[in-house]
Amino acid sequence: MPETNTLPLQGIQTTGPMSDTSIRIEYRYTLDYPRDHIWEKLNDPEILASCIRGCTHVSRENPTRFRAVIRAHVGEIKNYFIVDLDVDDTHAPDNYRLSSVVSAGFFGKVWGGAEVDLKEVSLRQSELHYVATITGRGLLGKALPLVEGVAVHRVHEFFDLFVEHLA
Repeated sequence: MPETNTLPLQGIQTTGPMSDTSIRIEYRYTLDYPRDHIWEKLNDPEILASCIRGCTHVSRENPTRFRAVIRAHVGEIKNYFIVDLDVDDTHAPDNYRLSSVVSAGFFGKVWGGAEVDLKEVSLRQSELHYVATITGRGLLGKALPLVEGVAVHRVHEFFDLFVEHLA
């Protein structure tokens, strides 16, 4: 596997009133691959699905919307989560914005948004900058502060698996 520099997650915060709880995750990753190659892989739903632990299904609903089914354990909640993911404001190969709604039936919903930016450091190296905000309601919202560590771990895990697909 090629060498990568992993910078620590920065700016993890919990804010919000009791009815809505939010966390923010920021991640920077330097990758030893050209920006266009990374962009292509970031837009491949099969690769993305294989980087998400528990993902059982991904389908493209339309050119800018994906639906995924993920089996996950969040705090005391074990459930299938339905994820609707919209890709907005695309400026290939520089950046795009993601917005998502995660539904877990009785357990509530989580809304998320992320900005994904790619900068070319050199012809063979790029920097990926990822900032996500997750807001929850219901039991899932109340569990967010308790599972920040899990969320951070999942982000690391996703990008570690993603790097393997770049080769």
